[in-house]
Amino acid sequence: MLRLAAVFGVLLLLAQPARAETFSFVALGDTAYNPAVDYPVYEALIARINKARPAFSIHVGDTWGALPCTEDQHRSILGWFAKYDHPVVYTPGDNEWADCRKADVLEAYSRYVSGKATPADLALLLPLRGLDAGMTSAGYDDPLASLGLIRKVFFDKPQSVGGKTMPLVRQPDVSAFKDTAENTRWEKGGVVFATVSAPGSNNGFLMQNEARAAEAIARNRANVDWIKATFAEAKARNAKAVVISLQAAMFVDGDGGEFSGKELRGGFEGPYYWLALAIRDLGARFGKPVLLINGDFHDFIVDRPFMVSQGEVKPPLYANITRLQVYGAPELKAVKVGVDTETPWVFSFEPLY
Repeated sequence: MLRLAAVFGVLLLLAQPARAETFSFVALGDTAYNPAVDYPVYEALIARINKARPAFSIHVGDTWGALPCTEDQHRSILGWFAKYDHPVVYTPGDNEWADCRKADVLEAYSRYVSGKATPADLALLLPLRGLDAGMTSAGYDDPLASLGLIRKVFFDKPQSVGGKTMPLVRQPDVSAFKDTAENTRWEKGGVVFATVSAPGSNNGFLMQNEARAAEAIARNRANVDWIKATFAEAKARNAKAVVISLQAAMFVDGDGGEFSGKELRGGFEGPYYWLALAIRDLGARFGKPVLLINGDFHDFIVDRPFMVSQGEVKPPLYANITRLQVYGAPELKAVKVGVDTETPWVFSFEPLY
């Protein structure tokens, strides 16, 4: 009789659904703009993140402020990522490539923002704001070359960076888009994660430069395709949630009308429209929690910028899409994101510093 009861007990345990995996990850970005001041703070922040024992960290770009976009500089950031004792997934920001300036411009600008600009600095900087300089991209270094370096240094293998690595799916390995190795995807605990290569500074689009414009158009097509593929993967896996990380802050204060609750940066003809449309419509069709993570604006926000009210009777549109905007320099802080797919909301947020 006791043996029979034990058998029934085992069968009952096997019949119960397994509890979903709960875990946490860390999101941060816009770090260490002023090396002399910020690097000690950043090192302490990394130690605090390591102590929190996240499954991984996501860095949404701007790993420096105004520094030369050289291979040595990129590799120094790779060294910083190695200080994390867990995988780090990185998506590039505008400072690492789209905003790359020549060394003399950077030096003059650094003195200017610190209040130490010389007459020679002002003579160099002021004309760069003019029409002629703008039409010739004067003062820029070679942003597209730096983007190539990023892909070489950080994305040459299908894996994360960090003190420990984890496998990632890169877009060129599974699609017809062969350039955007920085677009990656992975899965953890029933949640599908993806990064999308969308920097601030107009999404890298420069109308007065043919090569920059062509690159931005091609990358935007790749990004939209990657968002579509991410939601298709989530559907195929019956995922509980989706997380999409990119650098650009796509929303500003203001009324977005019928498109979104907050105003879309650049409007319907701007550089982020197609990305926002893809996330909005595919996220709504997915129907489960979607988390968008961005940096760029250096201000910690958790909100629902896509949500559009339908009054007091009908539920709002796009309410399942939450946005986390991370801290940024001079506030070198991170956000710990808890994940529990047994809750309807899935995600919780805790400042970490």
